[in-house]
Amino acid sequence: MKPKVSTGFACRLLMTVAAIALAPAAFAQSSGAHGSFFVLDNPGDPNFNQLLGINDGHVIVGYFGDGTAIPNNGYVLVPKNHYSVENFTNLPSGDFASQTQAIGINNRRFPDIVGFYTDHATGFTHGFLDSNGVQSPIDDPAGSPPNVTSPVQNLLGINDFDKAAGFWTDNNGHEHGFVVHLDTHSLGLSKFIEIPPTTFAGAVATQASDITDKDQVCGFWTDANGDNHGFFGRLGKTFSTFNVKINDTTATSTSPFGCNDEREIVGSFTDSNGNIHGFIFAHRRFFQFDAAGSSQTPAFGVMGTFINGVNDRGDIVGFFSDGTKVNGFVNFAPASDRDDDQN
Repeated sequence: MKPKVSTGFACRLLMTVAAIALAPAAFAQSSGAHGSFFVLDNPGDPNFNQLLGINDGHVIVGYFGDGTAIPNNGYVLVPKNHYSVENFTNLPSGDFASQTQAIGINNRRFPDIVGFYTDHATGFTHGFLDSNGVQSPIDDPAGSPPNVTSPVQNLLGINDFDKAAGFWTDNNGHEHGFVVHLDTHSLGLSKFIEIPPTTFAGAVATQASDITDKDQVCGFWTDANGDNHGFFGRLGKTFSTFNVKINDTTATSTSPFGCNDEREIVGSFTDSNGNIHGFIFAHRRFFQFDAAGSSQTPAFGVMGTFINGVNDRGDIVGFFSDGTKVNGFVNFAPASDRDDDQN
C-alpha cells in the first residue's frame, strides 16, 4: 500500500488538472460513428482497471486493483497517462485505508471528487468527499452504528451544487440509496435525503448512482429475484422506473450508473442470454454499447461492458472484460453530437 499523500499535494493536483487543456489529436485511437474509443490502464495494475467518472474537462476518476491480489487504489487521470498517486483518505495518524475507489467528479474549476474507502482500523467502508484537496468522510447516520453493525457506505456521484448520491448497506446486505446535501461550512450538518427500498413496489434494495445539476437522480432498485430496474426523476418528486429495451426486447436487469444535464443515462444491462452490455439512453432511445475487444468470458468476476460515467458532452467512461483482464475505457462522443447538443 502506498503511503497517504498530503492534502497539499492533492490540492496542487486538482489545480493542475483543472488547468490542463486536452487536445483531441493527442489520442491515436480509432474513430467512427460512435466517436473515439481507447483503453486506459494504470500501470499500477495493468490487469485490472475501472474508469468510473468523467467531467466536462476530460478529467477522469477511477481505480486499479481487483481488491484481492492488489488492493483497490483510487486515482485521478488526465488522459492519456497523467495519473495521480492520491489515495483519497483522511484518516487519523497511524491508520490507513485498505481499499479506495474514486467514483464521481464534478465540473467546478477545482473539481470535487467522491468515492469510498475502507479503513484498516475498523474494516468499515466510508463515503468520502475530496474538496480543494481536503478529504473528509461522509457517512449517512441511518447506515452507521448503532443502526448498522459493520457499515458499508459509498458516494457515487456529485453535482456542482453540493449534492452527492450514494448508498449504505443494512445488516441484511441490502443497499439503501440516498442523496446528501453537503453543508460545506460544517459537513456534520449535511442533510441526508433517503431513497429507501419502500420507494418502489417490490424492491428489496436501492442505489442512487448520480445526481445532475438539475437535481435529477438516476439509479436502480433490486427486486426479490436479484434483478435491477432503473429509476430516474427529480429529487423529492416521484421517480419513474424503466428497463432497457432494444429491438423490442426488454432487458432482464437494468443498472444505471451515471446521468448528465442533457437527460442522458448510462449503465449496463443483462440480456436474456445472461450477457452484460453497456447502454446509453439518449435522444429518447436506448443504444447498446459493447467496448471494442469486450468478452462475455469473466475476468476477475467482470464480464461484458459497463458504462459508469457520462459528462454533459456525451463522453463516457467505464470498463470491460477482454476475457483475461479488466480494462478501463473512454469514448469521446462524435463532434456532430456535440454540435447538435449546442444547437
